Amino acid sequence: MLESIAGSIDVCAALVSSCSKIFKLKYKLKKQELMCSSILGSNGMAQSRIIVNDDYEHPDNIEYILESVLMPSEDSLDFIQLKNEYNSLILHQCQCDKGDCSRCSHGGAYEYCPKGKELIQRQSKESCSIPILECNSLCDCRLDFCTNRLVQYGPRENLEVFNSATFKSKGVRTKVNIPCGAFICEYAGEILTISEAKRRLVNNKELECMNYVLVLNEYTKTDDCREEKRQVTIVDPSRRGNIGRYINHSCEPNCQIAAVRIDCPIPKICIFAARNIHAHEELCFHYGGEDQQVDQASDSKTCLCTADSCAGFMPNSAII
Repeated sequence: MLESIAGSIDVCAALVSSCSKIFKLKYKLKKQELMCSSILGSNGMAQSRIIVNDDYEHPDNIEYILESVLMPSEDSLDFIQLKNEYNSLILHQCQCDKGDCSRCSHGGAYEYCPKGKELIQRQSKESCSIPILECNSLCDCRLDFCTNRLVQYGPRENLEVFNSATFKSKGVRTKVNIPCGAFICEYAGEILTISEAKRRLVNNKELECMNYVLVLNEYTKTDDCREEKRQVTIVDPSRRGNIGRYINHSCEPNCQIAAVRIDCPIPKICIFAARNIHAHEELCFHYGGEDQQVDQASDSKTCLCTADSCAGFMPNSAII
């Protein structure tokens, strides 16, 4: 993984050899309000109802987690609000007791790929503009019929962390072919408040540590076609994370980011195949998200992706 950083413009301008991962998902659908309710266990934390299949391990001495977790507790109002969202449950459920959920209020984002014999992200011009809400334990649908459960089962098999000669760092590649639209893995880490993310950026600069912070900005269009920021999700896998932390940047990526919700209003930041990917090919996504036309900053890090359309430098954007 190349050194990466996400922060405010003021912070980024003072850092050397830095880049940011800022994703802007712009939904063409009208804003949907999600009904949520707190679901706390005896320890005061949210109890997951999803079993994640993930047998990967870190080559480094880092805590491996199956899905994104809340940052350590603090007394700030931002953290209290984030914790309330993290400990909430989406009450919006489907009632497809006999169907496959392809046409219910949850379904529509996935389709079956006969060649790969797996569910993939639906391939259309507007596929990236459709919010993904998977069915969960509150839904009436049957597991053996539902075609709207994918991310919740964990990362795909046959991925491996290796030493990338292209990026001169660790990277992730696939041992087998992957069809376009297939789910790769979650970019899992600690879910941060904006203030904690900025604090870590400053701390990483002072200690000259590598940064993995990823910022996801979600937008919706209002009735008068104005873009309205809906939610900001910040994840940092530097201390706790999964295999997604090793996926490198490319100016011509074979993967893309999508926000997926299952039972929590905070989305999972998920990586999907943007095209058919061949066996032994390294997996990459663009750290600038949809805004792949980015300006070079004074502290931009040189890009090593070697793509024909390589910008020559890594993306560098503001955290909000």
